[in-house]
Amino acid sequence: MKKLFLPFVLIIVFIPLTALLSGCNVKGFFTNYADDPVYNSPITDDASAGKGGAETADASPGATTFKQVCATCHQAKGQGVPGTYPPLAGSALAQNADATKPIRIVLHGFQGQIERNGKTYNGVMAAWSQLTDQEISDVLSYVRSSWGNSASPVKPEDVKAVREKTMSKTSAYTEAELN
Repeated sequence: MKKLFLPFVLIIVFIPLTALLSGCNVKGFFTNYADDPVYNSPITDDASAGKGGAETADASPGATTFKQVCATCHQAKGQGVPGTYPPLAGSALAQNADATKPIRIVLHGFQGQIERNGKTYNGVMAAWSQLTDQEISDVLSYVRSSWGNSASPVKPEDVKAVREKTMSKTSAYTEAELN
């Protein structure tokens, strides 16, 4: 009987213990932590390294909202993503004297193919109507005055007026609807 007991002890104790230890890392016994990968956000890197000048270090409410909401698609310096999201840097639409177009886009989103500066884009922008009038005003004012853009700021009252006027809009704008 003792001879039969030994294999069971080995199976029940030794194999699970070996499996447990082979999957664990006890103070670097199995893995060296010196080379673990670390994610560095490009937005944080630029701001901390001082590479981008005052614009990346801007802590204004508009810059903060842009980094949290818009930079994922339009990129940290407004350069956009080729073929998908148009650049905001140097954008005629962003600098348009009629600020209601960018306000409508932020409130209700945008979809469909567009052409900007001879390049085609076909992305979908989500509606950001959950942002307050002040947040939309701040972010659009930031975009309209950054990366070479030089348009006048957007006032919260303008956002409020456009929000009330377009309240019944239930889908994203297309290029034809904006014109």
